[in-house]
Amino acid sequence: MTKSKEWLLYNAVLSWLANYGGMGSDYTPQYQELVKELEKNYEQSLTTKTQKRGRPAKRQRTKKAASNSSGTEESKTTNQET
Repeated sequence: MTKSKEWLLYNAVLSWLANYGGMGSDYTPQYQELVKELEKNYEQSLTTKTQKRGRPAKRQRTKKAASNSSGTEESKTTNQET
């Protein structure tokens, strides 16, 4: 199971805060702001993902329709020449 980039970053920052945030580091407020920002990005990535589908479906041409369209053009041109 692969995790998204947003989830990995969010998890890394939460881990840092859990391990080093209580030690009174100068970086703690910056990491807390970063957690809020990453949490928004992670939630948006969960809700906005849509799967792409394969190529669009196209109607299959039948042999009868293909031969009639070219055959009528030839017959019209031959009738006009005579």
